[in-house]
Amino acid sequence: MISELLKTETKDLHDRVEAKFKSHKIFTGTFSEDDYRTLLYSNYLLHDHFENKVFSLLSPNFSDKLQLPKRAKLKLIEADLKFLNFPVQSPNISVSIENEAQAMGILYVMEGSTLGGNVIAKQLTKLPQFVSVQFNYFGVYKDQTGSRWKEFKSVLDSEFSGEYPDVLKGVQTAYLLLLQS
Repeated sequence: MISELLKTETKDLHDRVEAKFKSHKIFTGTFSEDDYRTLLYSNYLLHDHFENKVFSLLSPNFSDKLQLPKRAKLKLIEADLKFLNFPVQSPNISVSIENEAQAMGILYVMEGSTLGGNVIAKQLTKLPQFVSVQFNYFGVYKDQTGSRWKEFKSVLDSEFSGEYPDVLKGVQTAYLLLLQS
């Protein structure tokens, strides 16, 4: 399955992103509000740069199967940043997406961050410094997070397995943007 191959082959990038954002601190109770702002802003950059491009590159067939309008998260991140009084600026980033398979690779990272974000939100709500924080972005799917991830993986595995090199390039592109942000 392409989703499992992607997970294995991009583990190093995933681990580097987690290290950059100090994810280990989430589970030790030492994750600060500044750490959270940095993490949220980097996800904002990812979605700001790619969400509309990815959605427009996916055919109506995949858009329907994935229920893309329900996967839009940019406005949720903007709301979270506004709540934290963090100024939102759209930097001029120039990274292109060449085809639909690369778009799916980028969406793999965006949806994967939502999957991980659900865990992040659950952990952070236990900490006193996050009691009043809204988790619109990281809590977007609530109790449907697992099923939304499975739906995404099903489409990826059944429809894009023959386009693995391009999907992988999309995943790498998304991770590299996160690492450079």
